[in-house]
Amino acid sequence: MLFCPSFLSRQTKMYFCQNKHTMPTTPNKWITLETGETIDLKLFKARFDKVRNPKNGANLEITMLTGNDSVNVFAITKEKKVVLIDQYRFGIESYILELPGGIVDDGEDHQQAAKRELIEETGYTAKEWHYVGCVASNPVFMDSFIHHYVAVDAEKTRETELEEGEDISVRQMSLEEVGKMLFTGGFLHPHTVSGVLRGVEMMKDV
Repeated sequence: MLFCPSFLSRQTKMYFCQNKHTMPTTPNKWITLETGETIDLKLFKARFDKVRNPKNGANLEITMLTGNDSVNVFAITKEKKVVLIDQYRFGIESYILELPGGIVDDGEDHQQAAKRELIEETGYTAKEWHYVGCVASNPVFMDSFIHHYVAVDAEKTRETELEEGEDISVRQMSLEEVGKMLFTGGFLHPHTVSGVLRGVEMMKDV
């Protein structure tokens, strides 16, 4: 279990990540009968496995997407402005507000990835970082997790370094406004919702 206390003054919450290697087993474990061949989809690898449902004994073919974990960052400036990105998403063919973040590269630890993604997508850096837990990317058919970080006193120090497939604009919003958007449909990406919830809650104690 990945376990990390927060060191902000007056901050007593402690955050952990219960991942696929630390989750408790259950007596009715699904049995993998056959692992399919891997198909490389660039960001992920796909395969079709054959499994048995322990509840009713039925044999099924399921889809699995495997890949590296991801990270996102709740970055807040000295003026208590949250750094967000307005990013185009092909799936829903729309620009949506998100926390900066992305996939962890091979050989990179999660916090390194968080710092890199914040710089690349926003040009912001921060000296004070806090780990605030994780959630499953999509437990229906993915094996990866997304890890959330809070970056305190973030400031613009360089230009963005966007990839070819990225269309991003950087925005700042007040902490109060960001908190309200959680309940008015302002964030459509579930990973952003999870990260913002943790960031807003953490900043209550600062």
